[in-house]
Amino acid sequence: MCTVVVDTPAKVEGAERMAGTVRFRCENPGAEVLTLKTRLEKKNGQGWTTAVSRTFTLRGEQTYAPGLKYQARTIELNCASGTFRTVVDWSRVSRSNTKGDNLVSGSMREPCTPLIRLT
Repeated sequence: MCTVVVDTPAKVEGAERMAGTVRFRCENPGAEVLTLKTRLEKKNGQGWTTAVSRTFTLRGEQTYAPGLKYQARTIELNCASGTFRTVVDWSRVSRSNTKGDNLVSGSMREPCTPLIRLT
């Protein structure tokens, strides 16, 4: 069994970049294959367009995390104006059983702009 969680885009500390993170954990000994098709999307009028995408393919121990801990994979994009969200289409194969889902984070307007301006 695997758990996958998608995080809202956020500014990368110390860089002019934003990141979308997918966190996951599978029970020991891990999934035979866990595929994470991850993308950062930008709101474009009423719809969404892909700003950057990457597919991660993980196997066995790469998918395992003990207890309540998670592994993570992140995609990054240079800071830009707009509203962004993180999306993942994931699937896992374990003991010839396949499971998957599509997860969408909450949206974040101007992820590189601090919520509180320090003066």
